[in-house]
Amino acid sequence: YVGYRAGYDAAFLTPVRVGYLVADIHQLAFFVAYYEGFYEEEGIRPIRLEYVNGPAEMLAFAAGDLDAGYVGVVPALISKSKGTDFVIVASANLEGSAIVAKPEIKTVQDLNGKIVGTPGIGTIQASLLFMVEEKFGIRVEPKHYSGPTGLPLDFEKGIIDAYIAWEPFVAEAVVKGLGDVIYTSHDILPSHQCCVFYVSGKIFREQPEMAKKLIKIHLRAMKYIEERPNDAMAIFANRTGKSPDVVQESWERMIWDYHLNTTSMKTFVSFLIQQDKIQSTDVPNIDEFINNAIDKQFLAEVETNDP
Repeated sequence: YVGYRAGYDAAFLTPVRVGYLVADIHQLAFFVAYYEGFYEEEGIRPIRLEYVNGPAEMLAFAAGDLDAGYVGVVPALISKSKGTDFVIVASANLEGSAIVAKPEIKTVQDLNGKIVGTPGIGTIQASLLFMVEEKFGIRVEPKHYSGPTGLPLDFEKGIIDAYIAWEPFVAEAVVKGLGDVIYTSHDILPSHQCCVFYVSGKIFREQPEMAKKLIKIHLRAMKYIEERPNDAMAIFANRTGKSPDVVQESWERMIWDYHLNTTSMKTFVSFLIQQDKIQSTDVPNIDEFINNAIDKQFLAEVETNDP
């Protein structure tokens, strides 16, 4: 049966290379769609490619390794400003990040001068940390990692005083009793765009029906999460090795919405220009840049045809 299945998939299903981030509950829609067989039902054979953080995924996409994927909006926007050819077609989640700190650190102001870890330069979490510094007039000593997996480990060892990460890596420290959440991404920028779903410009322009199929799969998975949260959490826990307690803790900070929050995307671009992560010469007009980076029409069509 396994041999027959592999042969059938190779012969009759269209391969699509889909990127996603390691154990990122923000991208739960991918896990649901992949393990529930939603891709195959649309005639697609998903080839999954996992990355340590968003900048790494965007580099892989720019190199031609991906057809579609899930990624944080900040690395997506940075990459887009450099001319990378993809289109953001839906949201994967809003919010979902937080700062966890040692018990003796009670407030954001207490982070001044402290060592704070991030999942990497160019990630949405690094950008959110900069926004916190600007808001409170503090300066931390950032320690940028290649992905989130080392953050809870070094936090436990005392190498860093706090860290900001995507869930469920914050929840891991909370459940273990290593620290407390002192500020969430909701506190930083309410209902901000976090992870997005994108497709290559080539597929978007030359294979619009394929793009719509991918969006349909994404929306189906997002509705599954809303309607069957316990099943969705179980899929994530089983497939990533994260404990159910950790997944449940992280759930409290998630917003599942497949509609893009473009206002927050423009806010991120402004801060990224301020940080020199995006060059103002590459993005002379923020509104036009965001309008060119996204498409809402395909999503609206899919919603209409498959409510």
